[in-house]
Amino acid sequence: MAGGHDQLFKDLIQTFPGDFLRLAAPEIASRIDLGGLEFLPTESWTDLPRGARRQPDLLARVLALDDGMQPVLLHIEVELRYRSALPARLWRYNRVLSLRHDLTVHSMVLYLRGGPPGPGVGQHCERSLGAEISRFQYWSLGLSGASAAEYLSCPEPLAWAFAALMRWTAGDRYAHRQACLRRIAEASELNPAERFLLFNCVATYLEWDGRGQDEILSLLAERNLEEGKAMMTWAEKFEAKAQETGRQR
Repeated sequence: MAGGHDQLFKDLIQTFPGDFLRLAAPEIASRIDLGGLEFLPTESWTDLPRGARRQPDLLARVLALDDGMQPVLLHIEVELRYRSALPARLWRYNRVLSLRHDLTVHSMVLYLRGGPPGPGVGQHCERSLGAEISRFQYWSLGLSGASAAEYLSCPEPLAWAFAALMRWTAGDRYAHRQACLRRIAEASELNPAERFLLFNCVATYLEWDGRGQDEILSLLAERNLEEGKAMMTWAEKFEAKAQETGRQR
């Protein structure tokens, strides 16, 4: 997936990898050493030096707790929309990565729009000449069909940013935005950089309507006004960079 959505969610997942795994694939999260998770370069080739170029969104190496601390790979794709052709593409990525690194690969996909709501497990079956050749299993997390209120009650900070893309039935867009921002602002365990990334996700998908800076400063005032001011400075720099990019395009 190309574009700003891709980088925004790759940044979030790399900052909160444990949160993402507990939300998308809790069975896997409970069986690996999250503290030792390491993100790797993602570029792979089907046949060096002239094979097709394959570049998954995210790839991480981690140790399996219940398998003699053997390393495995976690492959994560971020998709703006659900597409029926994706499982086959995930399977191709999985095979290339497994051959390249000689490790077991567990694949996951984050759907921003469409797809089964919440966490789920999907399969892709390869068939030929009337026979099943292989069966591939992957994990998915669909945002748009899930309940924002449910995810705002989760302990994982990443869930509060993801809630900005979910269904909201407790009021208008402003109430939805306020609920997400307040949950993030009141979390004492977040550092300013982490809080900014989460705020930025909410700002991207629940537009400010000209009131965003005042909302954030008001929510942070009770905790740390200096942090709020710093966050506004970062936001202004991001906005200026985005405007410059738009002019260049």
